Amino acid sequence: MPNQTPLPTVPKLNPEWVKQAKVEFDEFLRETNFPEPVRNGVRGSIFEYPESLILFIAVFSVKAKVKSYQGIHRLVVQYWDYLTPDSNLPPISESQLRDRLKKIRHSPRKPAGFISQIFPPGYLE
Repeated sequence: MPNQTPLPTVPKLNPEWVKQAKVEFDEFLRETNFPEPVRNGVRGSIFEYPESLILFIAVFSVKAKVKSYQGIHRLVVQYWDYLTPDSNLPPISESQLRDRLKKIRHSPRKPAGFISQIFPPGYLE
């Protein structure tokens, strides 16, 4: 019996899907006149990472079915080149990402409400 080599594993998320989905999501936000906040409140510090990026990361984590904030961070670091609006910007830290996701009321097992309002059922599965 010949020795069979295992098939290479295909990533669950294709980088092409990530790029296309990011473009479509950004177009949607532009089309709907999404107000891009630049700081946390009136006197808060200026955001280094745009709010639209945090929103897309929430969508991306639902697509990937990630079950922890650390898992979301690992996913973001892995796909950072496709996510970042600025190639000189380092990946967001795990604690900052967790805080920003919590502010939009997104948690790994309970997605933010905007996700179900934007995407039809089954689209992110």
